[in-house]
Amino acid sequence: SLIKISLKKIILVFISFISLVCFSQNNNSNKFESPIDFPILLSGNFGELRSSGFHSGIDIKTQGKEGLPIRSIDSGYVARVQVSTSGFGKVVYIDHGNNITTVYAHLSEFSDKIEKIMNKLQYKNKKYEVRKFFKSNELKIGKKEIIGLSGNTGSSFGPHLHFEIRKTDKELPVNPLYYNFDVKDTIRPYLRSLFLYGIKNGSLRKKQLNLSKVNDSTFTTGTIKTTDTIGFGIVSYDRQNKTNNIFGNYKYSLFKNDTLSFELIFDSFTFSEKPFQKKFIDNEYYVQNRSRIVKLFGDNKMNLSFVSKQNNGLLIKEGDHFNLKIKLSDYDNNNTYINLKVVGDSINYEYDKKIEFSYNKSINNEKKYHLKYNDHELIIDKNTFDQKSKILHKYENDTLYAYNPFVIAWKNFQIKYPISKYTKGQYLSRMNYDGSKSFVTDKIKDGYYNFRGKSLGKFFIDIDSIPPKLFRSKRLNYKNQLQYYLVDKETGIKNYRVKINDAWALFEYEPKLNKIFFKNDTLINYGKVNKIEVFAEDLVGNSTKLIDSLLFWISYH
Repeated sequence: SLIKISLKKIILVFISFISLVCFSQNNNSNKFESPIDFPILLSGNFGELRSSGFHSGIDIKTQGKEGLPIRSIDSGYVARVQVSTSGFGKVVYIDHGNNITTVYAHLSEFSDKIEKIMNKLQYKNKKYEVRKFFKSNELKIGKKEIIGLSGNTGSSFGPHLHFEIRKTDKELPVNPLYYNFDVKDTIRPYLRSLFLYGIKNGSLRKKQLNLSKVNDSTFTTGTIKTTDTIGFGIVSYDRQNKTNNIFGNYKYSLFKNDTLSFELIFDSFTFSEKPFQKKFIDNEYYVQNRSRIVKLFGDNKMNLSFVSKQNNGLLIKEGDHFNLKIKLSDYDNNNTYINLKVVGDSINYEYDKKIEFSYNKSINNEKKYHLKYNDHELIIDKNTFDQKSKILHKYENDTLYAYNPFVIAWKNFQIKYPISKYTKGQYLSRMNYDGSKSFVTDKIKDGYYNFRGKSLGKFFIDIDSIPPKLFRSKRLNYKNQLQYYLVDKETGIKNYRVKINDAWALFEYEPKLNKIFFKNDTLINYGKVNKIEVFAEDLVGNSTKLIDSLLFWISYH
């Protein structure tokens, strides 16, 4: 079809300037500049518990808008720039010297000088997703210089700036609030619930305790009488002024007779430690309730930077009497307390009944397993799980069960699923605890689907025979962009390609919106018919091709 549309050229003018202000850290005399031009409000704080691990920065609100200036907090040079459809999306890393690097993520645009370099690389590679490292003399940046515009790219679900400060030599993320950014917080952490855990031979049982409010900052519960090894778990969150968002706490502390017995504190952590948040989360409770209990006990054998004091639980003997205090703190030292009395008494708690599944295989974490069912293989290495665990392992109704929704795998296990016959669009799928399906692999080697992963589930062969849907946006000139929608409801989009007048064109891809869009009009022939060719392929090779013939003309306003 021949359609007339108006496509304005976009010229973004970025103004950079340097302002003479001081640098500072906590008790030092200097201060970094703010990365935004308005008061800082957060939607996420450092160390928060996320599905992917601890949050390695702070999320700064951008008034719900894309396109606002994002500035470098100090002078330096661009060390790295990356464009991705997931993770940080469009992100800039700036090395400021003095072992400090800052990270600015989920941008909608880079500054003009960065954008030109990345566009050139994208056209050279004929790829939207690219990454470039820079030398220290290549791309200098001034203090408060605009390095991009706020956005919502990558694994972001609303416009904001993900901002990090790292120690350059070890790529160690540190809490940005240490550097005295002006974030007002006079509100103490909120306490939702307290749980008592009985710890026996690596098995956990728990009981929710009734809380009584003493005053605005202090809670208590009835005397705990037991002879057991016990621990405590907290469901809590923090608030900050002028925002309705909820945050993770900065510090969790447990005192026994006024002596520190356990403490989690989020000043920094290494990226290798990021997944270990799961060791302090009750995963069974999280899977069932989508709420996180933070356990105030753990594994003494692990030396983790965010654990300043560790214990494996408190052993309570007959006749013991002592006082416990749990202290929940935010970064501004607003605190909430729980005061507890513990008495060693043989009258033990009746813990909540554990939810039982029909598990048929016990896994000793100190052994390796090679399990088979009808030529279907499950291979589990030593220490895949951090304690003795149970799984349901069987083959039934063309489904291989390697299942326990509450168990966390710390290492990849291996599944080999035999193929008797192949049908186009066939792939290995996993049924999850919530009933959803996940694509696992379509790669076949020596007659098997052979893959390694950390997600247990129910594995079966599925077929995707439906190609992606392609159609142009009805909003022909929305944001001066040419837009197409890519929709694949089964396995998802693997790759796409667009040509304008037979030349590869840079279309940005936003998976969460199922949309690709073109902002650079240099390939457009104005006043003539232009051929737009769009190709999309899903994860199993089904593909769709669409050809448009469009007449563009320049609009003068």
